[in-house]
Amino acid sequence: MAHTPLHPDLPRLPPRHVPRPRLRDALLEADCRLRLLCAPVGSGKSVLLGECMRHCPAETRLVHLDLRGQPLGAEAFVQRLATALGLPATDLAGIERHLDDESRPLWLLLDDYPRFPDAELDHALNELILCSPHRVRWWVASRRRPQLQLTRLLLDGELFELGSHELAFRENELGELLQRAGHHWSRSAILGLMEQSQGWCAGLCLCLLGLKPGQRISVEAGNALVLEYLKREVLDELPGDWQQALYSLAHFPHFDRELCEQSLGVGEGVQLLTHLQECGLFIEPVDQEGRLLRVQPALASLLAAQLPASMAKALYRKACQWYVSREQIGPALEYAFKAEQPDVAASLMERYTQDRLLQGHGLALLLEWCRELPTELRGSTPRLALLNAWALLLGGRLDEGEEYVVALERFLPQPDARQQWELIAQWKTLAGKLAFHRGAAEQARALLAEAVAELPERAWSQRLVCYLMQIEQALIEGDFDHAQELNRVAIKQAREHASLAFESLMALEHVKLLEIRGELLRAETLLNRLYSELAGAWGAEPSPMRGRTQLLRAGLLLQRGCYPEAEAAFESGLRECQACADPAAVWGHLGLAELSALHGDVAGAFTRVSDAERAMQYNHISVQLYQGLLLLTKARLWLGQGRHAQVEKAVRGQLAGGTQLPPFGAPELNVRLHLLLTQARLAAGEVGEALDSLRSMHARALEEGRRPLACEIGFSLAEALHAGSRQAQAKQALLDALALARQMGLASLERAFALRNPAMRQWASKSAGNTGESAHAALLSRRELDVLKLIAQGFSNQQIAEMLFISLHTVKTHAQRINFKLGVERRTQAVVRAKELGLTS
Repeated sequence: MAHTPLHPDLPRLPPRHVPRPRLRDALLEADCRLRLLCAPVGSGKSVLLGECMRHCPAETRLVHLDLRGQPLGAEAFVQRLATALGLPATDLAGIERHLDDESRPLWLLLDDYPRFPDAELDHALNELILCSPHRVRWWVASRRRPQLQLTRLLLDGELFELGSHELAFRENELGELLQRAGHHWSRSAILGLMEQSQGWCAGLCLCLLGLKPGQRISVEAGNALVLEYLKREVLDELPGDWQQALYSLAHFPHFDRELCEQSLGVGEGVQLLTHLQECGLFIEPVDQEGRLLRVQPALASLLAAQLPASMAKALYRKACQWYVSREQIGPALEYAFKAEQPDVAASLMERYTQDRLLQGHGLALLLEWCRELPTELRGSTPRLALLNAWALLLGGRLDEGEEYVVALERFLPQPDARQQWELIAQWKTLAGKLAFHRGAAEQARALLAEAVAELPERAWSQRLVCYLMQIEQALIEGDFDHAQELNRVAIKQAREHASLAFESLMALEHVKLLEIRGELLRAETLLNRLYSELAGAWGAEPSPMRGRTQLLRAGLLLQRGCYPEAEAAFESGLRECQACADPAAVWGHLGLAELSALHGDVAGAFTRVSDAERAMQYNHISVQLYQGLLLLTKARLWLGQGRHAQVEKAVRGQLAGGTQLPPFGAPELNVRLHLLLTQARLAAGEVGEALDSLRSMHARALEEGRRPLACEIGFSLAEALHAGSRQAQAKQALLDALALARQMGLASLERAFALRNPAMRQWASKSAGNTGESAHAALLSRRELDVLKLIAQGFSNQQIAEMLFISLHTVKTHAQRINFKLGVERRTQAVVRAKELGLTS
């Protein structure tokens, strides 16, 4: 493309200018009548126009008119435009005739279009744009969206528009800006700055002013410069009530028109909001419908700080009252605390439901609010004591929660028999949950059963918690039929009360049951459906239920050997649980540790375990909740390092502690610790005792239907038999374990076995027969192996049938059997699994 020579009247580009071809080229290549850059001050509109002007074709006439955002009537605008075009004084019709007579292509650039609405001005511009011939191209940069016939232009393909989101700096552009200023930051530091600034061009450039190479940005210094810039460019020219409205709305994470009326004045709030929106004053939509709005996050705290503290408190009181009137207790509580009204907050907390604790940030917020309440208010009523107890127990802080459970005794006797009965039933629920987490099986069983029988209908959420503990206890004890029946009853009750949170909890228990039985693909399908339902119902807000769903899904993916997907799911679930103060975040740390170990990164695995321990300590989670899980992960790592004596000592100490129940969410923990102890004894050469123990454990696991556990024990049993020189039995045990692993898709068990005992894997390959087949291949027939190898080479079923001289139906049957034996659903997955297991090259 030919370019015009640089003219003196072209706007000067700023020092250290970062070209942005993604925007410039899109604008230059757009074949339309109007290019509209509409975004708040400091979004880089003028600079982008200047960059585009330098790429104007040589045969095109360029007319640039900087209107400086100042008020300009329609008549004055017409005269300014006529002068720029080189015309004598004329009217709108005269300019239209001139544009129609223009023989060469023409670019008309209107920079910084007047900031305040003017219907006559917009009408004049609209007429000019619509009446212009196609060779006339209009470029308009504006803080506000002019009242033009934009929909018509868009439908006609004559509009190309860029907003604040498109104009914001991207990560690579910010990196280049930093380099041009002599700064070399890490990617994490750049991402942090991106998050703070939201890519706002002026804010980034102002923060970098005067910054020496290697120096980090000072938020305070940056804010001072940004505030000075905003005052000069925007704030000082606003009417006082507009400024106050903007500062007020910046205090809300989001708002709608009704809240504006409540906080800014009935009859005035919506009008003020409209003025701010029309002038492009940093108000942006939160949702697609545009019902919820917010002040741009990069500027919200800075603008909010301009409102006096007394006015901010009054604003919070109004917001609290408004949310109470709409029965939105969570936001009402938040603003009661901000308004420094603890009595109001305590009263509102009594209306907080247990169901709400399992949604979004509910648990994290309540724990924070409880800390903010004066000590004398936290347990001042039975309801507050119960709520604090539930929040602390759900947060994994058993000792603190127990204090409130004990404190309930202060409220006995109650005024009447019904209230007395209900409070005691509530106490039994809490005491039963506490007993479960303390490992007291019989005490938990008795208390939970009594609570289920005694709780009134309105305490349905507490009854569901009892069911949850009972289901978990049944899974621990191997009573799967009872667990399934309890789960069915609980899900029905959760649906009757329209509680997606509790229905999700019960669904996750069902997933655990499927996982214990080895139905991994079915479990993963259920988790995928549940995640979609939760995302659809609760949007993008972090959720403990969705976090746990991701963590369980990650565990299944890990078992099936889908490591990249498992890592992503672990990271996602970990972030959501951390954001919601859910102690299940520890599962994420330990899952990532197991992934690191499978990839041979033992040091990284121990680091992940340390992360889990730090998270427990930081969040004051009772150590007994995850001590066994932490030990399980560390002992597996120690065993891989050959430190079998340390494994035996640590595991014996844990099992000798008298804990009868494993922590919630790990129903097979105790038996897996026993397995680790047996593996350590086998590694120490105690083959006879280990063999007896493994045979007993294997038989019991198969009898109870714990197929993945039986498979894991089976690999160790084969090792024990091999160490005891019982080669034929060892070979059969290994092939049985491999077959079971393939049927369920437990690729990680095979990988862990190969890492732990590569010599035995080689022995198994040699003992598979004279054909040279590996122990893996022995599970597939010769014809199935032939079909699998051709699938891996990319041949279709029809081509395979012709090459092997068999029917298409037979090929499909072989393919189905291969999928079943490898534990996969699709042929692409079969190829990946086969390569991992060494069945294809």
